[in-house]
Amino acid sequence: MNKNNNYKGRFIGLKKTGFCSLLLLLLSSILQAGFHMKWVEVDVVLDADGKAWIAYAVRWSCRNADLHGFYFEGFAGIPVFDDQNAYALDQNQVRYPVEIHEITSRKYDIILANGQAFSDGEITYFFRYATDLEASGNVTQTQYGNDVLAVFNWAPVQWSEALDHETVIVHYPILLPGEMVTEGDLETYRFMTEKYVNQRYLMDFPAVRNRQGESVFTVRFHRANIGKRYHFQIQTYIDAKYFQLNTMAPRRAGGKVEGFQQAEERFILNRFFPGSVFSRLPMRSGELLILAGGFGILFVLFPVFIMTRKHRSMLVAREGIERVNWDGNEWIPPKLQVGSFRKSGKVFKTLDMLEAGLLLDVPLTTLLGIMLAGLEDSGKIKIEKLEPELMIHKMPDARSDNVYEKMLLSSIRDDGVLSQASLNRIFQAAGSGLEQKIWDSDLEATKDYYRKKMKFETVSAGETCPDTRQYRSPHPGQFYHSHYARANEISQSCSRQFESIQHNFSTFRSTPACYEGPFLQNVCHDACHSACHSACHSACHSACHGACHGACVSSGH
Repeated sequence: MNKNNNYKGRFIGLKKTGFCSLLLLLLSSILQAGFHMKWVEVDVVLDADGKAWIAYAVRWSCRNADLHGFYFEGFAGIPVFDDQNAYALDQNQVRYPVEIHEITSRKYDIILANGQAFSDGEITYFFRYATDLEASGNVTQTQYGNDVLAVFNWAPVQWSEALDHETVIVHYPILLPGEMVTEGDLETYRFMTEKYVNQRYLMDFPAVRNRQGESVFTVRFHRANIGKRYHFQIQTYIDAKYFQLNTMAPRRAGGKVEGFQQAEERFILNRFFPGSVFSRLPMRSGELLILAGGFGILFVLFPVFIMTRKHRSMLVAREGIERVNWDGNEWIPPKLQVGSFRKSGKVFKTLDMLEAGLLLDVPLTTLLGIMLAGLEDSGKIKIEKLEPELMIHKMPDARSDNVYEKMLLSSIRDDGVLSQASLNRIFQAAGSGLEQKIWDSDLEATKDYYRKKMKFETVSAGETCPDTRQYRSPHPGQFYHSHYARANEISQSCSRQFESIQHNFSTFRSTPACYEGPFLQNVCHDACHSACHSACHSACHSACHGACHGACVSSGH
């Protein structure tokens, strides 16, 4: 929810213009001013004990208006915020510290630190908190036939503004045997969703690694054009053996569970109407019984009147109800199929040199050496010293149209030193740009294209390289005319100096230098929309309602 919408009016001194012209200018300036939310992306990292890290990335767009921050409320569980790592980043990669203030136990203020405000462009707020989702009832266990499944029933906060899109990425405490999720993995994990989840959201299974470089079972849910206060509810099931939970939801509302703590159900109507507007009503089983009892007493005379006049119709309805097998397990969900937006054979042919290198898993120090050698060859910089520390002199008129070269030039300090943090941001930005460009491309075909087009091999320090050999970027007119030997010297110096980039990008993404919470996984395009299954609660409700309704309608009421 936004706040601090202070508009800046522009006052222009006019000598001979009329009052109407002045009014139109002021009105135009005011109408152009303001700010609004663009999108929200959420990462949920589940632990086996039901606790979780929940990370938000919230993008705002501003124009001639001071944005300080926004309110954050409507969350599940008790949050413990990571205040030290909260920050904001604008479109120029300028970083702002963020403060989180508690207004009440259910409402927090997320603002730029030290009274700062952002006026023009786009800015993204990053913050995260830890919470116990089992204690709040969002993670528990349920019985499905003779099996026990873990339930994840959760939704991010509802926003007071419409969004271009909202994305939720859920990381389960399961290590994959391979790089990608297969249908066999889904069968093994017994992964299922409620029917409405497949109907509302695009869903896919991105490849994600943890800090140890291990592939983690991850599910991404995406929806475009989100309306105001949209309830992004997710309800999934998975084999409970991958968790160590202490709670269990009873089969029936208000029932008992032996050997486990009874899970708290603050939204009991979600049993009967999952994903509907009724599922959002805060009501426990005792309150539901009281409400049902009140309605029963209030309408007791009406059922008696109906039964005396329509005795035969009610017998038919009772027979229909008796045929419903409340404890049966005849409902078998269909298999969930892995879907993708990737198009076989499609190749994205205009990647930047740095993005192509990341795609091919070229060592980061090699890519950095290529970029620095190219800048030196074009006269934008002069490398004064390689040992013991890389020293660079940036020419006063050094400019570049390439976004990554521009970031690299701006990262050179006045003392000629490259900072570790700035290099991390460059590779983070390149990785994000790469993912957005090739979201629907054939990965292997694209890799083969750039393996043939670009040669990233290095040579020994004493080897002579012809001037005709060059590092070529796929953009026409952009070349990196550096000898391999010179690029190799620079990359070796960078390898000794910068520890966090002494590997390729796949490994870099799982290191603390790149993984500041789960924020990097922030682009959702590759999704599927298939394989829905019918919920047993809906089946039971439909059977009961159909029997009673049919009897009443057939009798003329």
